[in-house]
Amino acid sequence: MTNKIVNDIARLLPEDMLSEILKHVASNSAADFVNARLSCKAVRAASNYDQIFENVSMEKLHFVPWRKSEKVLQKRCEAAQNAEALYRKGMMDCFSLREFEFGLHCLKKAAEKGHVEAIYTYGIILICFGGELREQGLRIISSLDLTNSSKRRTRIVTSCRLKTENLLSNMWVYAALTEPTRISRSCDSGIRERPNCSSTSSEGQAWEASKNVGY
Repeated sequence: MTNKIVNDIARLLPEDMLSEILKHVASNSAADFVNARLSCKAVRAASNYDQIFENVSMEKLHFVPWRKSEKVLQKRCEAAQNAEALYRKGMMDCFSLREFEFGLHCLKKAAEKGHVEAIYTYGIILICFGGELREQGLRIISSLDLTNSSKRRTRIVTSCRLKTENLLSNMWVYAALTEPTRISRSCDSGIRERPNCSSTSSEGQAWEASKNVGY
């Protein structure tokens, strides 16, 4: 199918319908989403909404982006409050860039959106601090509902540990954790309820990327 045909079809669809289609594409494959954006102006115009980037699947993107296109995509997803992007940013800030307070904030936001590995990591970090934060960390971990069955508990914990190990193995880990000076005393607020933190759409934020996204 030529770009002209794609453009003609895209122009026939209402922009909100086209955006909804692109959101489903993005949630399945970042590469397909990028290719769709490159197809024509109508698709590009309909793809600049936060609710689309909030749902971009980052499964096949490198944990630590090296290509410029991947870095741009990850930053755009972070701005749209994409849970996986916030989790990766939080891990990078905490363990590699020595920006622990910023990293912990990103992990908290990802946890509030229901990101399982973020909930686990954020809870474990707070437990390590001890005292009142330990109690908050335990409450956060309990939100994963690990008590239902031993198989489910093992599966969740194993998945979280493997993903964390994989992520850390792809970055330079510089510093041990130290308790931040401005950490909130209500670190677990909102996590147990897992609110829907949808971002508002933002049209004028054009995003550019080449086809070399992913492996």
